[in-house]
Amino acid sequence: MTQRLVLIALAALSLLAAWTIASAVPTAKVPWPEVALPPDAVSYEIGEQINMDGIPLRMRGFDTSASPEQTAAWFRQNMARPVVENKVGAALVLGREQNGYYVTVQLSPAAEGGGTRGVASVADATTGMAQRDSYRAANERLLASLPSGTELVSAMTSIDERRNARFVMLINRYSEEVNRERVRDLLRQEGMELEREARAADAGADVLATLPPGTTSGIALFFKGKGREAIAVISRLPDSRASIVLNTVTTMETYQ
Repeated sequence: MTQRLVLIALAALSLLAAWTIASAVPTAKVPWPEVALPPDAVSYEIGEQINMDGIPLRMRGFDTSASPEQTAAWFRQNMARPVVENKVGAALVLGREQNGYYVTVQLSPAAEGGGTRGVASVADATTGMAQRDSYRAANERLLASLPSGTELVSAMTSIDERRNARFVMLINRYSEEVNRERVRDLLRQEGMELEREARAADAGADVLATLPPGTTSGIALFFKGKGREAIAVISRLPDSRASIVLNTVTTMETYQ
């Protein structure tokens, strides 16, 4: 699970916070809505289900040969109204509420060919509101295991047929060594032992992809236990704060 996927999920939820503050979320559950795509769109899965900051989220990527402007015009015409729009970096995000869910479409210029790369997302706002207290309690337990003053930036869980992957990003003002020891103790409590460590720059593309923007160096710690493994990347942000990115993967054998 990479920083890019976290950014995609955050963009998908960029319009949700304002809507949940201003609206009463229905308690009756209805089936997940489907997001209609342009006729020429080629779609692909992005994980079976993701939980981003306590909100269940389903995402599906797609590519079209039409320009972002043309693709946006198609969605404006075909999405039920009202539709809210927002810019997140280079992406245009269109969103609307639908029976307790929040539907968003992100549109960005494709890297090649002049087409559009998109992500259609559905957030289960009803469940997110209902499990808000348990989500906060889980975060408090995590933070209690780390140095005082550590802040949770984002937390995401991705579930597919074989594994459960959890991505957490935290920041604090402690040294690399202090954070290393506390992360090691935390994962030891979860049944994993430190197997090796390396400079993030030498640990491969997957590790580098977890580094926050503006960060070019750090250490990568590799842990393993029965049916579980984790990678922790500790680095220094441009403002001198420490960043801890923890990616934990649990295989389905753990539940058998």
